[in-house]
Amino acid sequence: MPDISSITHYPLKIIFAVHLILTTWGIQGHWCPQSAMFYNLLFFGCLLWAINNIESDEPLQFALIINILSILFDVVTLAIYFQDHYASERFSGAIMIINLLVRLISSKYLLKIGRARNGSLATLFPPGPGEFVVN
Repeated sequence: MPDISSITHYPLKIIFAVHLILTTWGIQGHWCPQSAMFYNLLFFGCLLWAINNIESDEPLQFALIINILSILFDVVTLAIYFQDHYASERFSGAIMIINLLVRLISSKYLLKIGRARNGSLATLFPPGPGEFVVN
């Protein structure tokens, strides 16, 4: 079994992979507008930037902001455009809802990673009482 401790930026790569799979399946429906691909590509670009640039938490700030805004964008997209005429459309909508829920978890991890980098995310959103920091 491979040793995952030797993989650099493991949490960011997991966030990237999970959202890539869910986004790919979520936007396959004919009902999904191209704007969903646009804001997801921006999110993926910021994640790749954060993996490449470890000295700054600025890429994480952008990724976190886009991820939080994407929650709103996904809700609006589902509410306005979703049509469930075929099983493939229902599958696409269900996966988009799962991706929406995963965004809540990934936002929390992006915030924790930003705090660990000791950038402005560490002071912008200080940990509250009872929160633990994952390293």
